[in-house]
Amino acid sequence: MKGFIGILAVVYLFHHADGAAVTFTTLTGVSGAAGNTAATVSVVETSADSFLLFTVTATPSTATFAFAADGNPDAIASATITNGAVKLATGKTLDKETKSSYVLKIVGTDSTDTATLTVTLTVTNRLEFAKTSYEVCVADGTVAGTVIGTYTAVDAVSGTDTVSYTNAPSTDLTVDSSTGALKVATSKTLTSATVGGYTTTITADQTGSNGAASADGTTQVKVTVGGCSGAGQIKFMAILLLMPLLLTRVF
Repeated sequence: MKGFIGILAVVYLFHHADGAAVTFTTLTGVSGAAGNTAATVSVVETSADSFLLFTVTATPSTATFAFAADGNPDAIASATITNGAVKLATGKTLDKETKSSYVLKIVGTDSTDTATLTVTLTVTNRLEFAKTSYEVCVADGTVAGTVIGTYTAVDAVSGTDTVSYTNAPSTDLTVDSSTGALKVATSKTLTSATVGGYTTTITADQTGSNGAASADGTTQVKVTVGGCSGAGQIKFMAILLLMPLLLTRVF
């Protein structure tokens, strides 16, 4: 899904003995209205440690934040809220196919007064390939137009996502925008003289305008030229092993 970043003040007031008030503000990606005690946040699938889910700040600055006893389901967020930053816990993953939403409850405290803000965190889809990276080996002198392999997103949402493919760099390898087939570029020949081989990153891009569409995803393809293991090498070894038998029969 094409993510958006919006900033909306979500205000909740609770009274102090001196008549002061605490104000919750600055939630990233929030949908709601001022004065609400609940809000929603959309976050794209990720497994990055300490990924910032959203931030809440408050006035007066003496207010502190913590999760309610039932406010951090599956311990998905880091237990400590530092400077209002609510982050993905180490070792945790937001995966839409596994769980699509979480209800977080954050308690703001100043002196003896408290208030709770309930945030429904919705996990949205990211286009993903079967693997985050691929390694391919081809023969020296592989010519233009040769298909190296086909790489497509495996979790596009039917009826929602319109997926196209691009790659960079695309000097020597180019991907078909519709099929995801990676080919040797026009007028190019892959050679073992190229140190390190050829590496390109393929992006699956959701081109539709549907608000529920998935976020872009990437995979990296590294192509090594020459010296490939596999059938070619196996056949060669078989011939070597048969040589003594062949020589015996001849002589």
